[in-house]
Amino acid sequence: MPVDAFVDPSRRIYWPFMLLAIALALLVLTLRERQFAWQTWLAEFFSSQYFLSTSSLHDIGYWFFNSLIKVIAIVPLLGGHLAFTLIVVRFLHGSFGPQDIPVPPPILMMTLYTLTFLFIEDLSRYSLHRLMHQVPFLWRFHRTHHSATVLTPLTLFRIHPIEMSLYYVRGTLVFGCVSGVFIYLWGGNVSGWQILGVDAVGFFFNLAAANLRHSHIWLSFGLVEKWFISPAQHQLHHSTNPLHFNQNYGSVLAVWDRVFKSWLPAGKKQNLTFGLR
Repeated sequence: MPVDAFVDPSRRIYWPFMLLAIALALLVLTLRERQFAWQTWLAEFFSSQYFLSTSSLHDIGYWFFNSLIKVIAIVPLLGGHLAFTLIVVRFLHGSFGPQDIPVPPPILMMTLYTLTFLFIEDLSRYSLHRLMHQVPFLWRFHRTHHSATVLTPLTLFRIHPIEMSLYYVRGTLVFGCVSGVFIYLWGGNVSGWQILGVDAVGFFFNLAAANLRHSHIWLSFGLVEKWFISPAQHQLHHSTNPLHFNQNYGSVLAVWDRVFKSWLPAGKKQNLTFGLR
């Protein structure tokens, strides 16, 4: 599973996304320092201070260990997304009987399903992430992720197995409920926008510098941050500065942070340190 992630378009570290992240990082550094010293910067990326740091090596350890746990325990015990979707469909059929609702045009159907899934998926991520911070019992597990002192794209995998299980259950529930309702209403006509066989929203999210969220490359979206969380905003979320605590819980959309008063714009570049408070 860890190795497959580099060739899976649905994963954030799919190799084109990683190459794009490196290219964007070099562009940001070039614009900031007004020189193109790519050899020096790449040497720093793959040094003991960054990708080969102790913190980054711990990320890799968590990545492989959690992949093993997921294969041998979580999926066999909790089941897969498709299985839960079928349970939802059967429950709805058994409770409310078949429905005769006109099928929307394909483009409308794909757009409706994709946007519905995006909003519910993103809200559920925001909600669980906020709970992981604000409920002391859950913070015991989430603090593992925030213990990283060096942020690299692989820090995404630095999570406690319990937290990984909670997010897996969350993802299964969201996918099963949304897909189950749509299939119940419109059967096999349900489909969403896809690129390379994966959800188009997730694909564009990963394409839009998602790998720089866990990095030391300051990339703000400016005014667009009112709607979409930027890499710089997520770096503020990882900051050890008390002024940045409990801010920017969002994954894709910034609307939830704005509605629930946890939104913090990136503003001007700041020198941040990462790790536990």
